[in-house]
Amino acid sequence: MAFTLPDDLAPELYPLAWLAGTWRGYGILTYGETVPEQAVYQEMTFDHDGGPYLRQTTTIWTVDATRSKNLDFEMPGLQGASLLAPAQIWSTETTYWRPVGQEQPDGADAETTEAADDAESTGPLTPVTRLELVSTDPAGHVGVWEGWIQGPRAQVGTQAVGRARTAVPVEEMTRMFGLVGGDLMWTQDMAAFGQSEVTTYASGRLGRVDDLDDPAAQPGSALDPAEPEGESSSSSDSSVPASDDAEPTA
Repeated sequence: MAFTLPDDLAPELYPLAWLAGTWRGYGILTYGETVPEQAVYQEMTFDHDGGPYLRQTTTIWTVDATRSKNLDFEMPGLQGASLLAPAQIWSTETTYWRPVGQEQPDGADAETTEAADDAESTGPLTPVTRLELVSTDPAGHVGVWEGWIQGPRAQVGTQAVGRARTAVPVEEMTRMFGLVGGDLMWTQDMAAFGQSEVTTYASGRLGRVDDLDDPAAQPGSALDPAEPEGESSSSSDSSVPASDDAEPTA
């Protein structure tokens, strides 16, 4: 799929330009006994105001198990989103991405270079751009992140997580993003709820939305609006149940 460089994008953001836009798709939430494994609908928007940073807004919804349809977790993000009926917002977050310098691959650590070479079309001479991020969410957390982006692959981790007095304890978070087959794939691991070991929490596959008003790009667009309530199939395959009863978390 062809990609056009956004207008008025600051030159510092060129390595991040492939992220710009709105993405919609599906994913999975799970965190031990605290968060039951379930399918979710997701939306991410990366935008800018001409300054040397991107703003990422992420929203995750639980899905209505009585209206959604089965997912094949190999399907494109937009196709999966068309089969899900969002129920309630699980979490939202706003994050600012700021590039802080570049290195040639020979100057990067081996793990960074090897990971980037596994992504699409990075090429051996693609510079490694170092990143600093700041995130905030209404559940009472503020994160300071560091990481890198090289071609269509990024990896970041928290250097500090602050929280309000009543917020759920979150000690550490890591995230990976990659462009695979034109879709944005991402994962998050974290140590939270009193657990010190970093464990898988969320993952997603999202497709770029070229026209926000396109009916086909809306969640649940493939569902039959006339279908009687309670007669549609489960919102995910049998191994990943959907839920609209779980309590939102961090």
